[in-house]
Amino acid sequence: MADDFENNENQDDEAPTEEVAELMESHDLDKEEAEHVQEIMEEYGLDEDDAVELSEEL
Repeated sequence: MADDFENNENQDDEAPTEEVAELMESHDLDKEEAEHVQEIMEEYGLDEDDAVELSEEL
């Protein structure tokens, strides 16, 4: 049982994708913010800078 909890905890802390890691580094974002920016880029077809700006406004 304890192992199951630890495994679930590790899944939440998965390493970011390469794209998310690049956003985190280039725009000083945490993982959650970078993932949100990536979703905005994919959904609206925006470039990085515009997606970061939109994310900050939301």
